[in-house]
Amino acid sequence: MREADRRRLSRARMAALGLTPALSSDGPVSALGVARELGALQAQDYGSGVWSLGVRSGLTLEQVEQAVRGREVVRTWPMRGTIHWVPAEDARWMCELLAAPRSTTLATRFAQLGLTEADVELSGRLFEEHLREPMSRPEVAALLVEHGIDPTDQRNYHLIGHHCMSGLICQGPVIGKQPSFVLIDSWVPHSRRLSREEGLATVAERYVRSHGPVTEKDLAGWLLKPLGLTREALALVGDRLVREDVDDQTWLTHAEARPAPDGPGGVHLLPQWDEFLLGYKSRDVTLPPEHFVKVVPGRNMVFKPTLVVDGEVAGTWRRVQKRSHVLLEVQPFVPLSASRWREVERAANAYGTFLGTDTEVVRVGPADGTA
Repeated sequence: MREADRRRLSRARMAALGLTPALSSDGPVSALGVARELGALQAQDYGSGVWSLGVRSGLTLEQVEQAVRGREVVRTWPMRGTIHWVPAEDARWMCELLAAPRSTTLATRFAQLGLTEADVELSGRLFEEHLREPMSRPEVAALLVEHGIDPTDQRNYHLIGHHCMSGLICQGPVIGKQPSFVLIDSWVPHSRRLSREEGLATVAERYVRSHGPVTEKDLAGWLLKPLGLTREALALVGDRLVREDVDDQTWLTHAEARPAPDGPGGVHLLPQWDEFLLGYKSRDVTLPPEHFVKVVPGRNMVFKPTLVVDGEVAGTWRRVQKRSHVLLEVQPFVPLSASRWREVERAANAYGTFLGTDTEVVRVGPADGTA
């Protein structure tokens, strides 16, 4: 791909993802507003997930957690067997439509763990009876033990995940330092009811509008669904999509996409599982292949938090909690200019405002590329 085309696609994605300019630059935006705009945000790790909401909205951590307590957004397993933030009102239908919890992979994992169909059914009945109010993960494990189900060796995790994917339960607010789980019907004030076609169209349209330019393979990878279903979903969006051929690929953008900035995209400190990278099947537009191993050292989908400069991954960073502040070790791939480091400092200050603490940036030499 020509460098000019790659940069243009990257700038457009930064705008679509609510990063440059941030969604909050158009006026106050809620956590619910961000979740509706992006459709779903990867939240495998809680600390990374809340920052994905904060970096786009300008909200503090306390404000994001208030949105969770206020039942505006929930964290659950709507697709790919992975945890995301979604609008609370959409959690049930997204899980029912997209999660497909009884996949062959999950059935195999249940068999490996010695979980029987009777265990799955009993755990569902227990959750229906006892999770009308949020219950912490250790409390859920104790409930299973009380009724003869062994929760060890990730059995608790997989049973909870299964019933989240089926649309029965979702995560509630953090209790202490533990995630909690609760019946969707008890926790969510109103669950939207969409037909299969309405659901597919909503998912496809939100994805293209918030992630574009994308290919149909990007959407298939985001949903972890076959291309046939993906094409069906895109066809339902119809004339609201704009198609462009670049580098022998057809790229899709929403007709009402947020305009991309003309100039540089600025500097961002993004969490390790942000949609900026996890939202795409191919990451070559924003992560140069020669730097992939620096971001994913184990080549195992465990990403480091990223330093993004003008829409391209340009380094990694690490948070170190100190007694009175947070230290951020920032490691660019190549040396940065003094003006770029000032932008890094501003991005670090924004992260500190989100956390409600002071931050200190420590410069680490450019990554050497070794795994």
